[in-house]
Amino acid sequence: MDTVTDIALHDCFVIHVLDNRLPAAQCSQALTPLPEAFRRSLQRYLLSLLKPQFRRKRYGRFRPDSAVLHAYQEILSSVRRYGQVDPSDFLHASQRIATRLFAAMSSRPQNGARVQAGNITPGDLWVGLFQALAPQGEPEPWLFLLKVDPESALQRQIEPYGADGMQTVLTPREDLVPKLSAEKIHKFALLRFADNPAIYDVLMADPQGGKSDVAKFFAEDFLQTEPFRTAEEQAELLFTRTYDWVSTNEDTLSPQERGAVLHSVRTMLADSATRAEPVAPLDLIVSLPLTESRQPEAVAQLRQSFETTLTAPEDGVDSIPVHRALHIQTVPRLAKRTQVTYQLDFGVQLSGEQEAIERLFVTPPHRVVDHTEFTIRTLTFRPVV
Repeated sequence: MDTVTDIALHDCFVIHVLDNRLPAAQCSQALTPLPEAFRRSLQRYLLSLLKPQFRRKRYGRFRPDSAVLHAYQEILSSVRRYGQVDPSDFLHASQRIATRLFAAMSSRPQNGARVQAGNITPGDLWVGLFQALAPQGEPEPWLFLLKVDPESALQRQIEPYGADGMQTVLTPREDLVPKLSAEKIHKFALLRFADNPAIYDVLMADPQGGKSDVAKFFAEDFLQTEPFRTAEEQAELLFTRTYDWVSTNEDTLSPQERGAVLHSVRTMLADSATRAEPVAPLDLIVSLPLTESRQPEAVAQLRQSFETTLTAPEDGVDSIPVHRALHIQTVPRLAKRTQVTYQLDFGVQLSGEQEAIERLFVTPPHRVVDHTEFTIRTLTFRPVV
């Protein structure tokens, strides 16, 4: 679902104020008008989150009892009933979502201690909808949730509404172009409930503080999701685990086999993406290029250890069944390795990946009086023409 290349924002948009130092969320009683210049900035930002290049995102599937899921389903029911989003249904659902997030931000830790101000940063919750237009149009809208700081180029104001209600309003400041700065985003979630166990429901990230995972209060307590791994993430796991298996068995595999195994796995993943055909861990295991002469028992043991490493049956959400068909669109990138060069006497240089060179050392480099000594062990020693 993250192959969407064009979107259009709905007019339904609202900002709720969540200051968990206060006793309750400040929910807007009316939609928040979206300045046209800022609409374009927001649309560009949301589209960037869907691109494969945005690699820090995580995926999840709703638990059946998720309050956010039920609120989103209310919005979708409105679309199916009226052919479009009913603003009052959207506003009511967004208020339920904001109240849920406020409760997650304000809940007591399991040890019963009182939440201290500053443990979870207060912020605004932006709630809105967008329609996927390309590569193909989708009939039902996505829901986006952004927990943000107030923008420096925008002034979020609270105005009275009705007898005792409030409405949030965005006002661009003079001489400043409205924009959505990435550093202002605490958390985000993009929702599209597909009712398909093979597809994720929620795409989310936690940019605040550069976290690689999403904070528990947001992903579990608020959204009530379970982790989900996409085909691309599982393909990357397969390649990473292959590298780990080769490293673990470097004394058993020949240098040619070590290179051939990595090449074989990456080629099969790349061919799968090119041909738009699925690939399963079993395909990689069957094609394992063991070319050295070995006893059949030794070959079987290597294949079994390779299967165990690839599938990781004890790793829960990161376990990959041996027959699972992965439809890969993006081939895993090669891990970046640090290349180093050591200058020795007489113009000799020792070059390669830092980790690989360190594995060659039997005795690491150390100073002895006025010179450096070290001992290396290598199975390969031949001239390079």
